Amino acid sequence: MSDHLGWAPLVVKSSGLCCAVGFSLAAASCALRARIDHFKESMFVDGSGKPLLVAQLPLDDQWGPERLAELIQYAIADCNDAQDPIDADHTALLLLAPERGRPHSGTEQYNSLYRKVEEQFGASFQAGSAVFPQGRAAIGDALIHAQNLLRAGGVKHVLVVGADCLLDVHTIRYFLNQDRILCPANSDGFIPGEAAAALLLSLGDGDSTGLHITGAGAETEEALIDGVIPNRAVGLTKAIRTALGSAGVKPSALAFRMSDQNGEQFYVKEAANAFARIMLKDGVGVPVLHIADSIGETGAAAATATLAYLGSLAGMRDEPGDCGLVHFASDNGRRSAIVVDYR
Repeated sequence: MSDHLGWAPLVVKSSGLCCAVGFSLAAASCALRARIDHFKESMFVDGSGKPLLVAQLPLDDQWGPERLAELIQYAIADCNDAQDPIDADHTALLLLAPERGRPHSGTEQYNSLYRKVEEQFGASFQAGSAVFPQGRAAIGDALIHAQNLLRAGGVKHVLVVGADCLLDVHTIRYFLNQDRILCPANSDGFIPGEAAAALLLSLGDGDSTGLHITGAGAETEEALIDGVIPNRAVGLTKAIRTALGSAGVKPSALAFRMSDQNGEQFYVKEAANAFARIMLKDGVGVPVLHIADSIGETGAAAATATLAYLGSLAGMRDEPGDCGLVHFASDNGRRSAIVVDYR
């Protein structure tokens, strides 16, 4: 298969998902297609003592790093095809983790999660494996790195794992202090959730079918959610244009777009501004899809969960269209855009 501007399409060979609406991708996909959520009142409370809504799995005996490790275990087991198991000797691991500065977001925690994945396989992954602590938008840099590894020929596959859990006292307090969680006193907030998702990638060829990643872009936005600098969507616009350019796709070819929007108006307005610029000449509107309204805010897991879900729709009546744009925004200013298509 030919590439464009140096980008060779990647194919999602298999995927797995563990989130509030299912311990596997098959279960979660059914719930997402039916727009089912699993939001419930929790033991966490807001400033007035009222319970917060969360998107939580029934793992009440596990909290902290152990809980996150268990989510990852479910997602990888779901992704690991028993008929064609993942061979760590020919695979690189890319772990997408929360941004630095959040609770439980230090090098020690990242390395611990990485080791947990290796323990699950009982082997070490190949050179080029890395941790991307950039939150929701880590996927852009990870995919660019994955393609470089695959084109260099050192590995046959790249396993991309995104995992995050916002359900602990320190993280809840962190976001409550920023007025970012949905509660009676704040309608401009998100519902905290938890998830892990895994994608097994390889280079596409003329015979590969399923969800293909045909372009990607990653940029940085100077305006952060604190509002100190006005957000004019410069970074996201650049990321989208780079992704479309690397895929050789015009905006008019897009059948849908999908994002990590979680209910916060800051990111909704940013995406609307960026897309208005991109579609200015084409003048075509496309449907906007997202999964946070079913699984809540899942941080660093949002991108891999979104791509896993899109992959599960291949060949189904629910398939949103042949070509789509998927974009993500991190609290640290990183922005990513990805062009996908079904083949």
